[in-house]
Amino acid sequence: MICDLCKKEIPLGAAYVCINYHIENMERDPITRGLHAQVISADQIFTMCGKCGNRKGAEAVKQVLKTTLATRNSIMN
Repeated sequence: MICDLCKKEIPLGAAYVCINYHIENMERDPITRGLHAQVISADQIFTMCGKCGNRKGAEAVKQVLKTTLATRNSIMN
């Protein structure tokens, strides 16, 4: 794999950060009443090496996605 930010190869066995796009279906077990998610499809849409991923942090990435996806500007969506 290649880091989408620094473009360096991510060695096999090395830690990395990825953003996945899942389509899921949530169901409730009728016996236990517990919730279960069934993943219908999964795509890895962005990959960062450990160094780049740790530099960005989950909250920063979450805020960028939230801001970008909420923008009505057609160039951003």
